[in-house]
Amino acid sequence: MTKRSAGTTASPRPGRRRLVIGAAVLAAGLLLFWQRDRLSPRRAPSEDEILAAAPAHSAGSAPGRDQNGPKPRWMPAAGEDGAEESARKIAEKRLERARHTLEGYVQATRYPPGARPLSEKPDLQKPHSVAKNTLPLARPDHKLTDARVTLEQDRMYLVGDEAARLVVSCTTSDGPARCEVLRAEARVPETMPQASTMPPARVAFADEGAGGSAIAALFAPAKEGFGGYHGPIAVNLDLRIEGEEGAAQFNLVYTPAPPARFTGDVREVIENGSLCLYLRLAVDKPGRYVVVGRVDDAEGDGFAYLEHNDPLGAGAQEAKMCIFGKLVLDERAKSPFVLRDVEAYLLKEDTYPDRELVPGRDGPFHTTKAYPESVFSDAEWQSEERDRHIKEFTKNVKEAEGELEAAGGP
Repeated sequence: MTKRSAGTTASPRPGRRRLVIGAAVLAAGLLLFWQRDRLSPRRAPSEDEILAAAPAHSAGSAPGRDQNGPKPRWMPAAGEDGAEESARKIAEKRLERARHTLEGYVQATRYPPGARPLSEKPDLQKPHSVAKNTLPLARPDHKLTDARVTLEQDRMYLVGDEAARLVVSCTTSDGPARCEVLRAEARVPETMPQASTMPPARVAFADEGAGGSAIAALFAPAKEGFGGYHGPIAVNLDLRIEGEEGAAQFNLVYTPAPPARFTGDVREVIENGSLCLYLRLAVDKPGRYVVVGRVDDAEGDGFAYLEHNDPLGAGAQEAKMCIFGKLVLDERAKSPFVLRDVEAYLLKEDTYPDRELVPGRDGPFHTTKAYPESVFSDAEWQSEERDRHIKEFTKNVKEAEGELEAAGGP
């Protein structure tokens, strides 16, 4: 009897070798038959397969074109059942998408970026908007908990002597539950260079009623030792809810000294069928300033969100914000208009925080004169960039129409 050495495989017997080869041939034949059946013209491809097989259209190119003119990008083999119908489906789908893109872009850019319908910005219709946040109580052991906290703050960005109102509501699956504050303090996050030099400050939360299920605090950084600090501030809470202990956190960003101030003066000018408002600022730090405001019509209905985003020099400057004429007419807004809830900041790129806050003006800021409807233009906004995109999307539509025609479509 011959022994096999370790790591060496004995050669199979001749009969076994023939059996292995035969099985391999049979498997190869079955695979070939399956592939042939899967790609057989008797089975027309589904719509999902058609779209998956079609390459994406790249802007600025004309795929599917050769010296003989436009052709569909996916061409089934001649004689396949359903081939012409599949090619038409592809071409029709591409044309539909190209038209949808063109029409959507034209519709979305009929107003300039600095004058948009207020209805487009539901989260910005009021100033200092911060979304309410409900989440489980963060336990130290990371176990699942039945306790939940809802965090509400009336603002995230503060400047100078401003204060933020912070509210915590506690619940369990049984409903409202008492919030017990074990510790509450404000501190500079450890990621900031000033973290080691600025001690934390205690934050006093008081019962808001409702059986102690809601607590609130008014936090003013300037009064709590953060007067010379520019950056993020975390307000950390350790809570007990129905016997469970855990943590929650508010986040704020503080500017100790504003880089500019509004003077309250506004100049009105009708320009190219729009009403432009020039807001006067006293600028201490030159740079790119973002100024936003909301506009109500004579009936008190908000209809416009205005934005200035341009550099301002030092000294007396004006931020231009235009109520676009077509927006006035489309919204059927009647003057006089009220500019309200104005906010502003100095934009600082490539750094954190990315802004220095300017004290805003909550409520009415300026009421315009009354203007007849005839002074406003119904013309859409025009720019070199918009024209370029419309030409490109129109070209894509024409190409898609040519492909559909080449595929035998209408």
